[in-house]
Amino acid sequence: MAPTIKARDDVDGCGCLECRNIETTTTNRSVLDALVWSVRLFRSYPSILAFAGVIILTNRLLETDSIALLPMPAVGVIEAITAFAFIVLIRAYVGTIVAGELTGNSVTKREGLRRSIARAPALVGVILLIVFSVMTIPFFVSLPFFFLVGVLPITSMEMVSFPVAVAVGGVIFAVPFLFLLFKFWFAPEACVIGQYGPLKSLRVSWRITTNYRGKFLLIVVIAIGSGVSLYLPPVLPQLETGLTLVQPVLGVISSSVGELLSIVWAGAYAHIYVQGVVL
Repeated sequence: MAPTIKARDDVDGCGCLECRNIETTTTNRSVLDALVWSVRLFRSYPSILAFAGVIILTNRLLETDSIALLPMPAVGVIEAITAFAFIVLIRAYVGTIVAGELTGNSVTKREGLRRSIARAPALVGVILLIVFSVMTIPFFVSLPFFFLVGVLPITSMEMVSFPVAVAVGGVIFAVPFLFLLFKFWFAPEACVIGQYGPLKSLRVSWRITTNYRGKFLLIVVIAIGSGVSLYLPPVLPQLETGLTLVQPVLGVISSSVGELLSIVWAGAYAHIYVQGVVL
């Protein structure tokens, strides 16, 4: 049976590491150690790579001209299914596998899929809450600035150039946007591994990111750096030759590697979530 790992305050009975069958080695791993551990885990569970490979291959086919042979409704359904599988199901599946490994309870493919499907509605709720929060709250925070700019006299506006005003407004929006995104980073893992509801998942993620601010900030920096390093090469030919935006081969490779790396990071996120709630 797939294990459930909750915060110590939410555990019935003793919540120590020994009672939950979690080794101290797990709690001592750094962010990079967790990432390497995740890569090794995928070697032990080829079903993760098989699942991911089907989704990535489907995404690449959707980007080719051959998909035009299908009617548009069918293409839309396929795109929706692959997006749902990649964003929701595979992250839930990876998180369930990680939870089993860290507690010494190996999870079978059937158990992993069962947990993933069972938690899918709650996980969709978590994602919708995150999107709603990171878009609406920064908007209302930045709204007074744009209102002030709109009611200023023309003579006052001439003293501040339009690009400067837009840049300031962008910063006012971006700061709370990135802050909330950072605070809710591990809500999906809390929903799947801890089996919390959507609102409780957000609160759990908020709490553990507060306690381990430095570690999780490093995660964000490394993840962003990885994405930039993977998606930059296809653009370089344009900068050098001005011929095309994305050359086909580089585009396919970078997109596929980027999606595969995001799945590896999902394993690291699950590992670090467990570290954050068991201590």
